[in-house]
Amino acid sequence: MNKMMSSMMDKMMKPEDMPEMMNSMMDKMFNKMSAKDRLDFVSTMMPKCLNMIFSELDSDEKHDLAKGMIEKMISIFKDQLKTEADK
Repeated sequence: MNKMMSSMMDKMMKPEDMPEMMNSMMDKMFNKMSAKDRLDFVSTMMPKCLNMIFSELDSDEKHDLAKGMIEKMISIFKDQLKTEADK
């Protein structure tokens, strides 16, 4: 029985493999979406996902995540605006 359980566990995904798997899944999903579908997805799912994540964090973790996300989002938006202005 222990051998069988060990064999099953070896075949399961390891936590350290999750980011790579999620990146691959997101790439495949977004590559098949139209621009409108991408906008709809982000507009709907981003707030939902963030609310689910924040619900499990303590005050300091919420602050750190919010600050980091704001900085990343501002950087991405600025890069996009710069790219458009350079065209």
